[in-house]
Amino acid sequence: MLNKLKSFFTTEPEASQDNDAALHLAAAVLLIEVAKSDHSLDKLELDQLRGVLQKEWGLSDADLADLVDVARDKAEQHTSLHQQIDLINGNFDMPRKLALMEGLWGVACADGQIHHYEELLIRRLADLMYVSHSDFIRTKHLALDARGTD
Repeated sequence: MLNKLKSFFTTEPEASQDNDAALHLAAAVLLIEVAKSDHSLDKLELDQLRGVLQKEWGLSDADLADLVDVARDKAEQHTSLHQQIDLINGNFDMPRKLALMEGLWGVACADGQIHHYEELLIRRLADLMYVSHSDFIRTKHLALDARGTD
């Protein structure tokens, strides 16, 4: 997995759009961005992030650890989420986008509260992924219900 992720950085974006590792990384970077948007990246958020990635792709513990490490590095280096959004939009159908949205909300509320910066970023990501406002709200409530938080 680590080699696949590293090769993603050395290939043209168009050539790697069908690469599962690139899709995993794109989703992981978005999850990291939400987790750190409240200016702290705590253990609860990282655990939730790992849970979302594990649920969606069934990665081994080693692959999951590699993915999170590379995503954290990529998130620190990026200036734009354009490449990740393009990969998501080009390869995810709406149910998969909604599952990602629910995961983003899950990470945002992992620490017991949704910071207004987290909500703002998720709203922007929803717009960029062509997720309707009603689905934006519905996925928020699904994540809150799963968390047992209001």
